[in-house]
Amino acid sequence: MEIFWEAEDALTFKEIMTLANEKLNKNWKKQTVNTYLANLQKAGLLHADKRCARAYFYSPAYTKEEYTQLCVRGLVQESFDNSIFNFVSAFTGGKKLSKEDADELRKLI
Repeated sequence: MEIFWEAEDALTFKEIMTLANEKLNKNWKKQTVNTYLANLQKAGLLHADKRCARAYFYSPAYTKEEYTQLCVRGLVQESFDNSIFNFVSAFTGGKKLSKEDADELRKLI
């Protein structure tokens, strides 16, 4: 997903192949990248837009920040009974928060 988040515009399959192989030091074949893109689309993380007859343009469905928020919400929901208190307690190891951290949390609330 980093490839898509760093891109300024939607990417073609050819651009994705090039970036994946160069940036990630992979030697992926077309089928591997195609399967990867299909799985990202099924998961709702990637949009595929056919702007012209010969190529799809791929773009992220969420910004990195939005995706992070979705993941954290899911984690809190599934692992901490949808309780922020339980999440923060687990995150701090059951220890008291520092005054600074507690003040920051109050500002968020």
